[in-house]
Amino acid sequence: MSRDRTEPGREFAPGVHWLGGCQEARTSSGPVHYHISCYLVVGSERTLLVDSGDPRHWPAIAEQLDEALGGRQLDYVLPTHPEIPHAGNLPALLDRFPQARVVGDVRDYHIHFPELADRLDPLPPGGSISLGDRQFEVLPSRIYDLHNTVWGLDRGARVMFVSDGFGYVHEVPHDSELDVDEPAHRPGDCRRTSSEMPVPTTVEQAAYGIGRALYWTRFVDVTTIFEEIERFLDEESVEFIAPAHGNVISDVDTMLRTSLMAHRQVYEAGRSGG
Repeated sequence: MSRDRTEPGREFAPGVHWLGGCQEARTSSGPVHYHISCYLVVGSERTLLVDSGDPRHWPAIAEQLDEALGGRQLDYVLPTHPEIPHAGNLPALLDRFPQARVVGDVRDYHIHFPELADRLDPLPPGGSISLGDRQFEVLPSRIYDLHNTVWGLDRGARVMFVSDGFGYVHEVPHDSELDVDEPAHRPGDCRRTSSEMPVPTTVEQAAYGIGRALYWTRFVDVTTIFEEIERFLDEESVEFIAPAHGNVISDVDTMLRTSLMAHRQVYEAGRSGG
């Protein structure tokens, strides 16, 4: 059993808005929430949306976008890869914002969206876009899903967008003040950053999402990959990590260690046939 939940967007860093919704799933230990997020970066001259969100959340995302844009237009959409939670709303977005362009590693998007072929602008890793007072850079994905998965960096607020990287579920705690007979969230719980959560994210919560979303992690030791990520985070003084499938990470060092241990847990389980 699963159900969806959407909440208002949140500006968690200057000019960076957290949009999208959550999917609730029932596990053997109880209900958990799994984010399907997208992020709007608002510069002084132009705006850019990282990922499109899930089509099931489109009505809420459209409202969230209108509020965050405040009457401005959406100029760019960067889908991190062509899967439904990341690119499924492209037709709706480009219909709503007629001048918006799709950027990134768009080598096969004309196959998925032939009607949008004339609005695709290749911007491979290493490319950047000026949004006015801030620069947005397309990064190579260190933890990828498809061959053309990309990450991104907003140099204005020092936010790194990591697509399926650093994903994790969070529990749905029981709240006796809510008039329900099952665990439920207070409004706003799905928009808390990792350091605002009532309890820290566990290795098991991170491994749950990693093992299901990224099957290759069962066969790859990612220690070297995480060393590269850590160096990049230090060099760029990254303040926030924004995953598509997890709360925004504000305690970067702590979550880096948690995510690495989760990957190791998935890898060891794969080696042992678990």
